Amino acid sequence: MTRSIRAAVISAGSWSQSSHLPTLAAHPGVELVALSSPNEATAKNLAAAFDVPLAFTDWRDVLAQKPDIVVVSSPPVAHEEQVIAALEAGAHVLVEKPFALEAVAASRMRDAADRVGRTLLVGFGWPAAPGFALSKALIDRGEIGKIEHLTMHLAVNTRALLMGGTDGGWGGDGTSNTATYTDRKISGGGSAAVSMSHQLGLIEWLAGEPIVAVSASTYPPGREIDLHASVNADFAGGGTAAISSGSTHPYLARPQWHLALYGDKGQIWLDSVVDHVRLVRANGDVVEYGEADASGLYDAGAPTTALIECALGAPAPTGLTAQLAAHVVAVTDAIYESARTGQKIRIPTA
Repeated sequence: MTRSIRAAVISAGSWSQSSHLPTLAAHPGVELVALSSPNEATAKNLAAAFDVPLAFTDWRDVLAQKPDIVVVSSPPVAHEEQVIAALEAGAHVLVEKPFALEAVAASRMRDAADRVGRTLLVGFGWPAAPGFALSKALIDRGEIGKIEHLTMHLAVNTRALLMGGTDGGWGGDGTSNTATYTDRKISGGGSAAVSMSHQLGLIEWLAGEPIVAVSASTYPPGREIDLHASVNADFAGGGTAAISSGSTHPYLARPQWHLALYGDKGQIWLDSVVDHVRLVRANGDVVEYGEADASGLYDAGAPTTALIECALGAPAPTGLTAQLAAHVVAVTDAIYESARTGQKIRIPTA
């Protein structure tokens, strides 16, 4: 009989309560062996809720249990130390995004995974959403051709968190630590780091090529924790992108995506609000896809499921790799530098 995969979660909180822990607990091939939270009550409550035998306040005690897979759900400031320690302890790792505070730390985590021969995934879950998976399939089968221009807007309910609130609307009973979203030394930034990192990973996954230069502005101007961000970007292949991220006032709505992608053979329009994808070919043919194929619903458990599958021998999904995430951090650094200086910033090569 195949041995169960021993799983653990470091720095479990409200997001783990609604995403990582339910996914791990529901998988028949996974044994949840330990979790940690710096808050002792949180650790004990989550362990009781998900039948986890060991709850710690020190994340190092989790790694001492020799788990096969580890989810790192701490704020970005703690990622490098915890991720590298988990990899060196022999675990495959999923770390939440933002991946790192800055590009050098992201590169060290990426390189550590390569050095020890373990998989490191980053929590970019949107490639699993049917509408984006469909768009990628259309691109990969040549419907769009060479990508010339892309526009993408994301509106997400993070305004309250970025302004000091504690409820991220993740669906659990817990609340988020205020500093996780309001202290740049802990979070890495505001909307550009928290929300636009999802966009950047998704865009580079869809396009199949990296962003190499950006011109950006953030709002409020000069504020370390931005509520909104606007970016003009250049792709390595010569195409361009206009990317914007907005933080909405609190209300019950899932993240709202609008994507337009233009190529020399066709174009795609995606609207997650109405679960719709439209393909327009160069000859004028139009193909409409509705909710059954083009849903914009986010599967919060998709990255955790991918980690389990990697532990079973599957390759890392291209939209969740540490290589992609490290480049996203480099682009995010460039966005903030451009917003600060008013200059167009080129992305350094790894």
